[in-house]
Amino acid sequence: MLFNLLSRKKALLAFMIIVQISALISPTSGQEKVIFYPYDASHEIQDKNIRLNHLDAHLYIKPYDTLVEGSATFTFSSLEETIDSLVFSVPEINIDSVRVNGVDVPFSMKGSDVLIFPGNIPKWSSGNTVYFRYSAKPTDGLYFVGWNDPKKTKRKQIWAHRPNHWIPYQDGIITVNMAIKVDERYKVFNNGVRQKVIKNDDHTQTWVYAMNHPHPFFSTSLVIGEYEFEGRKTNKGLPLELWYYPDWKDHVEPAYRYMPEMFDFFEEEFGLAYPWELYREAPVIDYMYGAMETTTATIFGDYLMVDERGFLGRNYVNVNAHELAHQWFGNYVSHLKGKDVWLTESFATYYAKKFEQHIFGEDYYQEVRNKELQETLDAGMKDAYPVGHSMGGRDRWYPKGSLVLDMLRDVLGDEEFKASIKLYLETFPYQTAETSDLLQCIRKATGQSLEWFFEEWILHGGEPSYQVSYEEIKNKTGQDETRIMVEQRHETGKLIGLFKMPIGFEVHYADGSISSKEQWISEKREWVSIPNPEGKKIAFVIFDPGRKIIKHVTFNRTYSELIAQLSSAENMIDRYDALLAMKEIKLETKREDLYVRFYKETSVLIRSEIVAQLASDTHPLSIEILQKAIADQNDKVRLAVLKNLKSVPAELKAGLEKCLTDPSYLNVELALELLCRSFPSEQSRYLSLTKNEEGWRGKNIRMKWLEISSERSKKHLNELVGYSSESYEFETRINAMNVLKKLNYCNDEVILNLGSGLIHWNYKIRNASLDCLKYFNAQSAYHSRIDQLLSNHTNPDIQVAYKELVTQK
Repeated sequence: MLFNLLSRKKALLAFMIIVQISALISPTSGQEKVIFYPYDASHEIQDKNIRLNHLDAHLYIKPYDTLVEGSATFTFSSLEETIDSLVFSVPEINIDSVRVNGVDVPFSMKGSDVLIFPGNIPKWSSGNTVYFRYSAKPTDGLYFVGWNDPKKTKRKQIWAHRPNHWIPYQDGIITVNMAIKVDERYKVFNNGVRQKVIKNDDHTQTWVYAMNHPHPFFSTSLVIGEYEFEGRKTNKGLPLELWYYPDWKDHVEPAYRYMPEMFDFFEEEFGLAYPWELYREAPVIDYMYGAMETTTATIFGDYLMVDERGFLGRNYVNVNAHELAHQWFGNYVSHLKGKDVWLTESFATYYAKKFEQHIFGEDYYQEVRNKELQETLDAGMKDAYPVGHSMGGRDRWYPKGSLVLDMLRDVLGDEEFKASIKLYLETFPYQTAETSDLLQCIRKATGQSLEWFFEEWILHGGEPSYQVSYEEIKNKTGQDETRIMVEQRHETGKLIGLFKMPIGFEVHYADGSISSKEQWISEKREWVSIPNPEGKKIAFVIFDPGRKIIKHVTFNRTYSELIAQLSSAENMIDRYDALLAMKEIKLETKREDLYVRFYKETSVLIRSEIVAQLASDTHPLSIEILQKAIADQNDKVRLAVLKNLKSVPAELKAGLEKCLTDPSYLNVELALELLCRSFPSEQSRYLSLTKNEEGWRGKNIRMKWLEISSERSKKHLNELVGYSSESYEFETRINAMNVLKKLNYCNDEVILNLGSGLIHWNYKIRNASLDCLKYFNAQSAYHSRIDQLLSNHTNPDIQVAYKELVTQK
């Protein structure tokens, strides 16, 4: 998703319209205490005059014609005494006829909606029906991929992750029966229980599915193509269907790894069994996101269906767990308003992270949280929308919301948090819920009133910024103590105030002992006193050990304090924080300490950061560390060397050459580039060693190979140009476009391929095509030919898209 992110100041002063919600009279001062919230249009939703209950749909899909012929019968209950019209969304759908309760009724089109005039419908009656006979040739919503590929190399698929553009739509939580007729050579993937597959006389088959529990109608998918599927069962016997391409049988295990454990983990966490009859998943081509959690049936980008080597780059575990968690948070309990998106996305992100902690350990979990924090703080520099706001956007609903749930669990307590979640799920089965519903369930389950927490972290935006310092003093009784000063330095106003949180403090002494304390910090400036009765020498002080609070921190410490924390802190993330604070310290000061620490450290994150800080250093100690790192058993440590080296010292040449056969596709790509740039006289040998490597994520190794080869010779340019065409999946196309741009190579075929990309439904292809065309169009050598081919293209949509490109300022 793309979000229009504004600066924090603009968001506060311009776009975030302040609305006074309540006024509380202070008993002590007599002053009004007024609470303000940013205005959110999603607080108001459209009234409904009917409630959908059930859908019975029959579809005939004709792929070469990109045609859907269908009928859809909705059963509904009336909610008003007089119903003048019914409204359904029907973009790109041609309605042939409409019947209400079996009687033909008039209808008219208004934009992408159909208005139906039903006549007399009894008040509060149920069992009413509205029937549509229709056809559709969707260009959006239902995607026909590969059917008209002139090279006949692309996989043939049809897929949708929402019902728009191929079924008349109105929002509702309904049961569904769906029958899909298609060529017998292809399999059909849909939601719910597959009841039967009927062989027809015309070389087609009809696949019949049923959703027996009500589910959000928007959470409906359809996938058609050449697939196989592997049947499995969870440890409790729940049926699983793991779909795959017939030629990707070896991808099944690494892609779907840990599936049974996910169900066990989530059922224990939620205190509630998986709420549907089965679960299936299928990869699809040219998918623009990671995956989509349609009910009982997740579809995901086939670039995530990794083989064993691809698993090292970006595996499917996190996304897989995220989408499975949505079967509870999003499908079983859904949200209705945009401000409550976080109840779906934050929970799925959080529980996927917790599952990774369960599988990969605490250090991995902290690495994920570290990335979430960076994304959260970066977003906070642009605007200050809350997590619980329809304009919160991806960085609020996913990483920040996930971290907020970490804090909520810390504040509540582990068992209390789980009890609250269990009650929330049990209270709203197959229904919608709002943020206030979760808050009420927490109160009922635990007796704790967390309005303050929701006000700070869900309903209002911003993050605290703490300035921390400490001093050693003698208290009134003459005893030594450590006095820590905490000041909240962020800008406050009507929408962002001071934060109230329990924060931990640790004083570490030179003898290895520790004094600790937790204290609520809520004022502008507060002091925390930690007794030191024996007058021990302080080695370092940690503010918020374990980095539990979302925050900015300014805490100036000496080098000796930082290196002591890096060497001795128990939590990996506290050691990492000390290392990050050493980034700007001169190499001469820190080199020997980092050398020693690298050999003692087990954390991949810390070892990689040590490599990053030493990568530009030619001292023998740093070279030794880089030699050890490039031979490390962990691919991410090797990756740190490859990402941070600008050129290859002679001492590292042999180690990098071994990376040309690295198990990690990304490491091979980076090693190939580094070696060829550093040792140009040996390019032919390096290219020969990697000539049969294709890679993953858009043929990454082959693309780098073609880039380097084409700088030497034009022999392979035709292959590269071909990869930019519609015959290849989107990441391969985008990678090819980017390499062509680097090479500054553009011919008629490139122009036409970029032109077709301008109107592709995958926004990533559109953006890459637009970027490349702007680059080439700005050059006199290419401009006239681009204009000639695209302004006169046989496809009028390409003509329009090109005209928009050239008229942009």
